[in-house]
Amino acid sequence: ELQLGIIVFTNQQAGAAFNAVTSTIKDSYLGIPPIDRVKQISDIVKADQAEAARITSDIWTAIAAQEKKNKQKVDLKQYTGTYHDEWFGDVILSLKDGKLWFDAKRSPRLTGQVFPYQEQTFILKWQDRSFDADAFVTFIPDSKGAPLGIKMKPISPLTDFSYDFQDLDFKKVK
Repeated sequence: ELQLGIIVFTNQQAGAAFNAVTSTIKDSYLGIPPIDRVKQISDIVKADQAEAARITSDIWTAIAAQEKKNKQKVDLKQYTGTYHDEWFGDVILSLKDGKLWFDAKRSPRLTGQVFPYQEQTFILKWQDRSFDADAFVTFIPDSKGAPLGIKMKPISPLTDFSYDFQDLDFKKVK
């Protein structure tokens, strides 16, 4: 036993530098031949970012193609109303200039347009693009197809975990 503990304090959000530093220190104590951990982890991060960008781009390409063809004739009015989650509170889905919008009552910055995507699944594009957290919005229908609630999940695999979309369980209240 080396009786070794490694503690690294950092004040940055990205974990890449933290991982590079801790792995380099650990490698030196464990006798692992030198590896450029900064480059190794940087390459992994770049590959992950490229894949996330591809996934997101594919979604927006599909949305643009649908809009161009005007292929999806969706009655957006049926999705309007107030939806409530016990933790998050109320969100209002409303029509603005014929487009469906998502507005969170507790946080005015959480607003964005909702685009039809596939059947009951829509795409929420936040108006504040700094969020980098566009999301799938899936409407849960009743037996007649009317929306009873909403489930959400991030589009990008790199969306920050703090958005907790998967924990939200919106129920239509009006």
